[in-house]
Amino acid sequence: MKPISKTFFKGLIAIIPFTLTLYLLFWFADIAELVLGNIFKFFFPDSWYIKGLGFMLGLPVIYFFGGFLESRTFRSLFDNFEELVLQIPVIKSVYTAIRDFSSLFSSENRGKFKQVVLVNVPPGNGQQIGFITVSDFEEVLHTFIADDQIAVYLPFSYAIGGNTVIMSRENVTEIDMSVEDALRFIATAGVVGNVNDDKSNR
Repeated sequence: MKPISKTFFKGLIAIIPFTLTLYLLFWFADIAELVLGNIFKFFFPDSWYIKGLGFMLGLPVIYFFGGFLESRTFRSLFDNFEELVLQIPVIKSVYTAIRDFSSLFSSENRGKFKQVVLVNVPPGNGQQIGFITVSDFEEVLHTFIADDQIAVYLPFSYAIGGNTVIMSRENVTEIDMSVEDALRFIATAGVVGNVNDDKSNR
């Protein structure tokens, strides 16, 4: 029975990521179809509407919205609207959590992670993977930070968020690991290694 169960769980582990990915894609498509489809029906006759048109309209809308954000005027308007949203207590917490988590995986924010490091975790000899976000505080003018200190972001595993810790440089050790592999390792609590190792083991 062991070979059978081993093969079964191997297939289960392989198919779960694909299943969840497809589920999220279909969920996004349903939301886009519901919202944009109704907007289309509002401006045009119902006879013009074809199922799936809302989702198809969503793709260029997202693309052009990203393009508009590169405009200084549109970006300023969006920032002002965001400030209004952040004035609402409950919505502020939900919105900022989703926004920060999404931006964490953007190429722009990954570039702000200057180095992957191991951080000494007291008590004992434990270590935690983190990212140096600020190594020169003259750039940000934080007067309460000493010259020999750095800012390290410590993300959580299987959760949204993390902690930013100000610590001495001697408490961190730089490691030869890409930001992508480090994020992947942390997000899965170390269960998943880097992409190249996974491929070589198959």
